[in-house]
Amino acid sequence: QALLRVEEARARRAQIRASALPSVGADASVTALQQSLNANPGFAQIPGFQRELEIYDVGGSLAWQIDLWGQTRRALEAGDARIEGAIAAANGARLAVAIETASTYLALIGYQSERGALLASIAAQRELLALSNIQLREGEISRADLLLVESELARIEAELPRLDVEIRAAALALGPLIGELPEREIALATEDRNEVALLDVPVGLRADLLRRRPDIARAERELAAETAEIGVARAELFPQLRLNAAGGFSSIALDTLFDGDSTSYSIVPFLSWRVFEGGRIRAEIDLAQLEARRAALAYEQSILTALEETETAIARYDLGREALALSERAATLSAENYRLARIQFQYGAIDQLRLQEAERGLRNAERGRAIAYRQASLAMAGLYAALGGGWQAAPSGDPS
Repeated sequence: QALLRVEEARARRAQIRASALPSVGADASVTALQQSLNANPGFAQIPGFQRELEIYDVGGSLAWQIDLWGQTRRALEAGDARIEGAIAAANGARLAVAIETASTYLALIGYQSERGALLASIAAQRELLALSNIQLREGEISRADLLLVESELARIEAELPRLDVEIRAAALALGPLIGELPEREIALATEDRNEVALLDVPVGLRADLLRRRPDIARAERELAAETAEIGVARAELFPQLRLNAAGGFSSIALDTLFDGDSTSYSIVPFLSWRVFEGGRIRAEIDLAQLEARRAALAYEQSILTALEETETAIARYDLGREALALSERAATLSAENYRLARIQFQYGAIDQLRLQEAERGLRNAERGRAIAYRQASLAMAGLYAALGGGWQAAPSGDPS
């Protein structure tokens, strides 16, 4: 749809361009006449009178609106700016589709990682519940202690359908995003995908950001178009010169149609001036100026919004990666704690309940790490969108 709007803007610009060129036409006709004798008594006695005759005409015409005050030139400038604005809008639409597709895919991967960690947590909790049942029979724990283990298992099992829904919804959303039916990528819902690396992003200078963002480019081109429209409106204050010309051949006999005596022509320079229209011209100029001011404010707003979105996206991505690093450290420490607990259990230093609790802590830490990854990956896609797209990963080891 956005690309079609670009073609529409080009077609409108072509119309403006055509209006600046002379309009040339050609025509030919044959007219058969028969005069009434009753309506014109006595005409029949006039020497050379012909009641019936044919008139042959061949000619052409030219009309040209001369652009004395740059009205058409300014209209062309506005048309060019609107084409560029439509192109920027198309780039924005392309970026939006790319970001939505990437975000959906990253969310799918994140939910799958979280689901894997959740299944491990459920398995650990079920083992703990089996052990607790044995302890209950041996009188080592009370019924209330067993209910706590059962309620925790029910709580985490209840989260599994929610993740399954999110995974399936993401897979179904990918189809329409690539222009296909929803079930086009449904197989991704049952396939575990590798996580995408969270790369360093060279943000660059603010000037680079302003050049990259399609919404800023579109707002700037809208401002340029509305500014040019002021010149179009101002030109109405001055006289407009139009040149009309016509000429050709006319004869009552086909064999003398192109003789010198059959020629005719006319040249009419035409001057028009909207001298008084009750303030309408001034109102049109004021309206064009107000629209240009509104476009300037919209341009300024788009810049401020872009800077705000970028700073927020940078902070969200940096903090997301920091949270991911902390989650990975927590998972590493939990894995080490579980390893030591297994050694202690082998030597009889702790019972199986303590070992299962250590494993449950590990699975919860792994799930927390999966959630942190999903949030950080979505923040990466959001940063790409805020930067206007087009950035590349920073070289490995680059301190920037």
